[in-house]
Amino acid sequence: MLLGITGMQAQEFTLEYNIGYGLYNMSEMKDFLSNAAGSSLKGVKTTDKFPGNFTHNFRVGVQIQQHQVGITFSHQNTSGQNHLADATGEYRLKIKNSGNQLGTFYRFHLLTERFSPFFELSTGLVFNTCKMEEYVRVDSQVQEENGTLTGVNVFFQPAIGVRYKITTFAAIIASVGYEWDPVGNLHLKGDRKQKSSYDANWSGLRVSAGIVTYFKMK
Repeated sequence: MLLGITGMQAQEFTLEYNIGYGLYNMSEMKDFLSNAAGSSLKGVKTTDKFPGNFTHNFRVGVQIQQHQVGITFSHQNTSGQNHLADATGEYRLKIKNSGNQLGTFYRFHLLTERFSPFFELSTGLVFNTCKMEEYVRVDSQVQEENGTLTGVNVFFQPAIGVRYKITTFAAIIASVGYEWDPVGNLHLKGDRKQKSSYDANWSGLRVSAGIVTYFKMK
């Protein structure tokens, strides 16, 4: 991306923060909970199915006329749960997924004015942590098991958005896009040979809004 614009003079260094909301596919994790509920105690229900949640995104970049390139870091999380409770005891299986994205982005601004629509593409890696907690209580007897899976996904995220400069050094920004995770895997933490048959798939809609600050480089 940088090679195509080396002939242009760098103008501004940018820092950006976005808060957003994401929907997550997590189809294999949902199947895991569904299968676990069907094979465990009678009456166990899936109470959480990895719902959408807030996302946080930080970016550092360089704006060169209508072109902007840089590094992006995001955090996202969601969880799923099977649960059953009555007067005699309780059963709970909870899965907490968190994903930290690290990658690069390219953004093309259609205009150089204060208000400008833009097109964007981000790509990189998602570093996953999947914590699994199983809890069983029968009367006063309690049994707990915990495990952690880790792994790395590859992601692509095209988006469209708008930017409005409120001053020469700050702008507000909003975008909508879709994250696609074509490659992903999980394994037991500390042992890559113990691979999981389920993946953490973060594919889904993304919406966000934030603020960009600009620093002159010349």
